[in-house]
Amino acid sequence: MSKEKTNEGLFGTAKKFSDSFFNGLQKNTHDKFIQRARKAGTPKVLTDKMEKIRKEKAELDALIKKYSK
Repeated sequence: MSKEKTNEGLFGTAKKFSDSFFNGLQKNTHDKFIQRARKAGTPKVLTDKMEKIRKEKAELDALIKKYSK
């Protein structure tokens, strides 16, 4: 198996994991969920962590897209 094929498999697997981890939610859904959590009085430390995870997912998706070309 070539190194290129192996990389494709790894990136594809990472993308599938990322997608299933967030259960197919889209960016707007993440934002709305975080906003609702804030309005409901969820502690700031928790909403900050949710925001950080959302941003890291966006970064991961961008990297996967960049390197899977």
